[in-house]
Amino acid sequence: MRICSIGECMVELSHDINNRYILSYAGDTANTAIYLSRLGAHSAYITSVGNDKLSKKMISFLNKENIFTDNVHINKNSSLGLYLINNEKNGEKNFFYWRNNSAAKTYFENINLKLLLKKMSNYDAVYFTGITLSIYNQTNINLFYKFLSSLKKNGITIYFDFNVRLKNWQNKKIALKQITRFLKISNICLLTEEDLDNLGIKNYEKFIFSNFKNKLIILRSRNGNILVYDKQNLSTFKFVFKRKVKDTTGCGDAFNACFLFYYFNNFKIKDCLRIAHKLGKDVANIKGAILKKENFKLARYGL
Repeated sequence: MRICSIGECMVELSHDINNRYILSYAGDTANTAIYLSRLGAHSAYITSVGNDKLSKKMISFLNKENIFTDNVHINKNSSLGLYLINNEKNGEKNFFYWRNNSAAKTYFENINLKLLLKKMSNYDAVYFTGITLSIYNQTNINLFYKFLSSLKKNGITIYFDFNVRLKNWQNKKIALKQITRFLKISNICLLTEEDLDNLGIKNYEKFIFSNFKNKLIILRSRNGNILVYDKQNLSTFKFVFKRKVKDTTGCGDAFNACFLFYYFNNFKIKDCLRIAHKLGKDVANIKGAILKKENFKLARYGL
């Protein structure tokens, strides 16, 4: 499987048990790219970075995970986005973002689109999320749509995770318009009930059956059910967490990577979901989004 994830990988600052800051790198699409690589995919990442030490370290971080960064663009006038995680006494987390000058926001206006399409011709699939869409201005989002449309015409599969974060959008109306626009050119869509609620959608089934014809839809519900709409046919699966959840950060990103990898490799949907749930559960049992390499046992995430 040759797959390219598209989005923004940011600098993350968090506290350790001694209240000291820890610097790392994170982002929804980057997390998925890492797990895809560990599962055995040829995993690539598309983004834009600055020309500074932190940007170079981020590329090195991705390369150490065997992620191909050939199409990462270096923008000398911008830098990486940054966010701070502040842990409250009650266990809640607050996130503070600094991304106005993020290089990733202007990726498509700064590259040669025809050349990129040529480089992507030997890929099987691309993966992006609603957060990817939310950081682009109108120029970049239109170029991105053109890019994906061209890939799809050439037989490349489009994977789209809604991942709706309204605070990243100008307003709910624009978010719904763009997400609906991009879902129509996607082959497989992954979403949650929370995503639909954030978009103001009351009737889930009406929205799905109106917009997702001839697509595979994976909808994760609050009660733990996973609803699968496969070309208008509905199936329901239930998986249970047996251990206490420590941190849900990155669970969905890991779930998506595992499901897409095994689905691409022609596993039955039920088996894809079961293995994906297992990885998501393991990620929920740690603090942070990425399992340590020594704790990632490939044999555990197979049949």
